[in-house]
Amino acid sequence: MLTTRHETMGSAVLADYGRIEHRRTPLPPVAPGELLVRVLATGVCGSDLATYRGAHPYKTAPTVLGHELCGIVVTPAGGFAAGELVCAAAYAHCGDCPMCARGRTNLCGAKANLCHLGWDGSFAQYVTLRPAMTYRLPAGTDPELGALVEPLSIAHHAVALAGPADGRTVRIIGAGNIGLGCLIAAKRLGFGTVVCSDLGPDKGRRAAALGADGYLDVLAGQAGPGQAAPDADVVLVAAGHPGAVDEAVRAVRPGGTVVVVSFFDRPPAVAVNALVGKEVRVIGSSLSTAEDFHAVIGWLAEGSVDPRPMVTHRFGLAETGAALALMAAGEPATGKIIITP
Repeated sequence: MLTTRHETMGSAVLADYGRIEHRRTPLPPVAPGELLVRVLATGVCGSDLATYRGAHPYKTAPTVLGHELCGIVVTPAGGFAAGELVCAAAYAHCGDCPMCARGRTNLCGAKANLCHLGWDGSFAQYVTLRPAMTYRLPAGTDPELGALVEPLSIAHHAVALAGPADGRTVRIIGAGNIGLGCLIAAKRLGFGTVVCSDLGPDKGRRAAALGADGYLDVLAGQAGPGQAAPDADVVLVAAGHPGAVDEAVRAVRPGGTVVVVSFFDRPPAVAVNALVGKEVRVIGSSLSTAEDFHAVIGWLAEGSVDPRPMVTHRFGLAETGAALALMAAGEPATGKIIITP
């Protein structure tokens, strides 16, 4: 099971924007010092959807998408042994720049990204990784959980930027996958009341299953159990609609903190006078670091979090086109999608 045995593999290729083709492709070349990993499970990310639509700032077709992955090492390197279960970051940092020296690898200006410049992603049976971006998982970890480590690490990074928990209240704008990850992280890190807001009851049910103290259904204009308290100490923006940051400034208390973890297709509107008048601290959150990965893997290992309520759909590799089309439809009932090559 640890040898490839074939010269080709199944891949879901983004042949053109909006079109996925299931093909037999050559096995990815493994450069010295790289790992070849057999993919067991891989999640569909919002950045995959943006690339599928032709809206990503730098990823373009044709390519193989996917970076939220769990797999088994086939070709070892960098201290990893064949047969080890691993997950990975979406990027490989350079290791030499000032940001890398400070441990802020997410801000590396020379990082290489999966699904970019010929480096195909994990919507395939095999993917190549670099040791510095790869993380061991405990033997026996459910591959679906392993595939959720990367998005949860991004959520952990965003929540940690807000500062000490100290029982502070949190509002999360957006109950999609990153928003729900922020919910998991905020509860696990010891924040107080955590309330999510989004469109429709389906997202509210997923938020409740993951421990939300309240949910504001924007469509209905009312909160579910546990009212959406105004003036939260911390507001996390995990939605990319044009008014999301402005909404956050309205929802945060004077002197509070807004953390923006979502990306926007176009510049959002912000009532700057309100931001200044309330003396709001606004922080951008980008990707994640090794510290975030180790924290999340530790949570999974000790069983203190279970993110599986995020997952609503599962597809085989040959059904990747249907998976992307489902995500593109944007139905509130669609949560995290997992593909199993």
